[in-house]
Amino acid sequence: MQFLPREQEVSGWKLDSDPLVLPASEFRSYMEQDADHFKQYEAIDLTIGQYSRTANPPGSVVVEIFRFPDFVKAFGAYSTRRTAVVNFLDIGNESFVGPHSLHIWRGPFYVRISGPSAQMLDPMKELAAAVAERMPEAQGKPAVFGFLPDKFRIINSEVFTAEPAFGQPMLTNSFMASFDFEGDAIDGLVLPASTKEEAGAILNKYKAFFASNGRLLDPIINLGEDNFTAEDHYLGRTVAFRLDRFVVIFRGFRDKQKLVDLATTTDQRILGTIRKQLVKADKDQASGR
Repeated sequence: MQFLPREQEVSGWKLDSDPLVLPASEFRSYMEQDADHFKQYEAIDLTIGQYSRTANPPGSVVVEIFRFPDFVKAFGAYSTRRTAVVNFLDIGNESFVGPHSLHIWRGPFYVRISGPSAQMLDPMKELAAAVAERMPEAQGKPAVFGFLPDKFRIINSEVFTAEPAFGQPMLTNSFMASFDFEGDAIDGLVLPASTKEEAGAILNKYKAFFASNGRLLDPIINLGEDNFTAEDHYLGRTVAFRLDRFVVIFRGFRDKQKLVDLATTTDQRILGTIRKQLVKADKDQASGR
């Protein structure tokens, strides 16, 4: 409740009544099937406040604040609600405009503000900014996205999804981004598994899908610790590899070499991170930490 502005704190808006707080166990009574989406990201609770305009244009909006155990899961719930083309705002860690609504990711919170019409958009932005500035901010997007290449990555295309990526049940809890590589649309994915063995099992299951439904192609020399390439009529071309406990996949429908180039860059980024961790561990051991 501390994040909801009270009367006179935001010009032109007043809180109609005391906010309502719902634990996650009661989400279904409030939002029916939409509750399943927030359950996947382990939402803790939801704070709801209804505001009315005290200035023009008249109207009312509902502010919903979803709280999560960490900023990664909040980012997941937020990012999976983006459409391919949206109007981004400079509010919170990231935000965008939806049909008659504003969506904000700020630290471990996802804020959704719904209004009656597009005429309310500008006043809603003022209210949204007032809500977001009260919340703790994340230092940035989840660090796993740093493994994916910056070059050719579409800005703000990053998504963390707890759902099956690419329609494959083994690819849950994945960090994804989209790329425009000289006109080729490419999707990239990094899945951090718990162990190397689990990562290997995930890669093998994904490979088995193409063995049964598509066509396996020649693997790439010196890519990861294990890799395969494949193509399928519906899923297009794929380059996938495992390095340590990470599964990495790039897919597209045109030039396979571009998939290989992105995969190779990702491979080097992960290797660089692992080397830094090993050097730090050696220094800590030498200093007796």
